[in-house]
Amino acid sequence: MSRRNGRKRHASPRPPESADQVLRFHLAEQLAVIAANEPRAVNGSVGGLHDIRVALRRMRSLAMTFEALDEGFLGRLDRRTARLCDRMGDARDLDVWIELFRGMAKTGGLDGIPLRDRRAAVVLLRRERTRLAADALACGAFRRVKKWVGDYLRRRRPPRRKAPPPPEAFAARRMLAVRGLVEERHRRVGNFSKGPAHDLRRAARRLRYLSEFFAARLGPASVRAGRWITKAQAALGKVHDCDSALELSQDLPTGAARAAVRRGLKKRRAAQLRKFKTAWRRYADRRLQKAWLARLEAWAE
Repeated sequence: MSRRNGRKRHASPRPPESADQVLRFHLAEQLAVIAANEPRAVNGSVGGLHDIRVALRRMRSLAMTFEALDEGFLGRLDRRTARLCDRMGDARDLDVWIELFRGMAKTGGLDGIPLRDRRAAVVLLRRERTRLAADALACGAFRRVKKWVGDYLRRRRPPRRKAPPPPEAFAARRMLAVRGLVEERHRRVGNFSKGPAHDLRRAARRLRYLSEFFAARLGPASVRAGRWITKAQAALGKVHDCDSALELSQDLPTGAARAAVRRGLKKRRAAQLRKFKTAWRRYADRRLQKAWLARLEAWAE
């Protein structure tokens, strides 16, 4: 017997087919991400907290996409995950402060402060950041969200009198709505000042998550559009980080170090904005948008 014929084959798991199965499959994925990263995040891991926030946002995207399947549970999940992400953002703000502090040190702005005191300041900032993250992760709302999702996944759904539309229909309808929101906010973005650019980034993030979950089910045009909106949103996220850091840096002591930090932030912002505009041109290509829209509308009927 040849080695090839003698090798034990494992059948690939079939992807879930019904809308309810798809929802449960992806919710379970995100709950597993939270469970895997929670110990790291409690101990101060920036990456761990980031991954939990992303998982919560993805849960929210799923809740909004499939809300018609269970409006009570999914509507509540949408609202609670949104509040949790905002609460965890307080720790993220301190991450920005820590990076600013390091930037001041690199440019010589802290030379007048003894090295021991500088290290002590970083320790205090990290300790407070860890405390804020731990408080958010220990709060009742976070525990309830995990329990709600776990209970939902364990509970069997009662049989329906009428089968719901396929998951592609739910995904296409939601994607059409978010696609329109992205276009509207891009028209209002103007010179990419902080507020309008932030609004566009959040809308693009919703489309990015939808693409991660469903683009492969909706055809090649959805995959291409998803790839470019992901690149655009990632660059715009870095623009937002620079805007936040520039705003925080206004409270730093004036001087050469502060000026150097702000110059560096502005240079980085300009580079990321160029990346965004390049990716947006590819995303907004007329032929791509026409093919994508036709596919989405066909699925949404």
